[in-house]
Amino acid sequence: MKDMMWRTLLLVSVVVCTCHGHGRLIVPPSRASAWRMGWPTPIDYNDNQGFCGGFSHQYEINGGKCGVCGDAWEDNPRPHEAPDGLYATGTITQQYAQGQVITLTADITSNHRGHFEVRVCPDPKVEATEECLQEHPLMLADGSGFKYNISLHTGKHSVQLVLPPTLVCKHCVLQWRYVAGNNWGYCEDGTGALGCGPQEEFRACADVAILPPYSR
Repeated sequence: MKDMMWRTLLLVSVVVCTCHGHGRLIVPPSRASAWRMGWPTPIDYNDNQGFCGGFSHQYEINGGKCGVCGDAWEDNPRPHEAPDGLYATGTITQQYAQGQVITLTADITSNHRGHFEVRVCPDPKVEATEECLQEHPLMLADGSGFKYNISLHTGKHSVQLVLPPTLVCKHCVLQWRYVAGNNWGYCEDGTGALGCGPQEEFRACADVAILPPYSR
């Protein structure tokens, strides 16, 4: 019975929205999009499609799992992850100061509501994991939480975030997550609503440095 409800929910979600949201991380430039900003990195013409293989693929085939940088879970190697991914060149595209308020900008080419979340992994091997990223979520600069609800326009969306005061790294992986909100699903209280249940998701990773202020 539970399995049938889950399959029904996925089917309803797909029927409600068969279109795809699309977005790319441009500040800091992600591994997929750095070439657009003039960096000598491999060209990824599909840099606005880091959607975990697609909604149905992510949830029906991979049980909701996704590569940390937006690749399909089963990809091997995952193109946007170190150490063997084509786009994971290790190129530092942004340098920040410890504890700084930073501005992150994403270009949403097809808007489907939802929110952004940003996390950082100071893994010295540059092999970011979900466990590492979950330890370092970035809070909104206004102190209201860790999720930034986007407005409904397409184009550039910017948000200010605060770097953790104790986090320093010569090479961090910054992960941007865009969780859409236009699929109908079941909420935690058992009711149904737009934005509840499984949603399409986009991810991108950028290689950044976070240094003590005096060393910049």
